[in-house]
Amino acid sequence: HVRTIGLSEVSATTIRKAHAVHPLAAVQTEYSLWTRNPEIAVLQTCQELGIAFVAFSPVARGFLSGRLRDVQALDA
Repeated sequence: HVRTIGLSEVSATTIRKAHAVHPLAAVQTEYSLWTRNPEIAVLQTCQELGIAFVAFSPVARGFLSGRLRDVQALDA
């Protein structure tokens, strides 16, 4: 038996369609200083429908964590 459902990297339209079939517990999407796309509609949709929003990679996949000291060490 399914009690809770969460989705990852989906649009606001998909959130609404899925939530109409079965209430969603959470939505996970990349959200950082580099990737602000959830601000377009996903955050508002989650708030309206009472769905938890889980930010994936809030420090830009480690690039903003202070660990990267030399960009020459990155693969092309």
